[in-house]
Amino acid sequence: MAEKTIEFKLPVEPDRVKQFALAVGEDNPIFFDAAEGRRQGLPGQVAPPTFTATQLMQVPREEREVRLGANLDYERVLHGEQEFVFTRLPVAGEVLSGTMRIARDVTKEGKRGGEMRFVTYESRFTDAEGEHVITAFY
Repeated sequence: MAEKTIEFKLPVEPDRVKQFALAVGEDNPIFFDAAEGRRQGLPGQVAPPTFTATQLMQVPREEREVRLGANLDYERVLHGEQEFVFTRLPVAGEVLSGTMRIARDVTKEGKRGGEMRFVTYESRFTDAEGEHVITAFY
């Protein structure tokens, strides 16, 4: 059986990058100004390291549930961690291609009885040339 995946686009729009940077408390000018990014050796304005978390707006929970089949009981979900593996930061103006899958689905016995289920989603992002940009685990 083939692995289930969701493919989607994630536009890295300059204004969204600025809004996200403000929302997470960033004040580094490379997240707000393309000229400053270039001055610091970058290709232009770049997105903060966790910007790809905005993918959740591109792929809503209901779609993830139907297409990937995690079958989570969201009344009992606790977000445990996030991890990002970078090749580079996303550049404002580009459109990333994302591929989402369930990378891990493990059930363990709880210390107070019952089972705990750990599900890890993986989203791999590439640029227009197909080169790796970021892989996000959550």
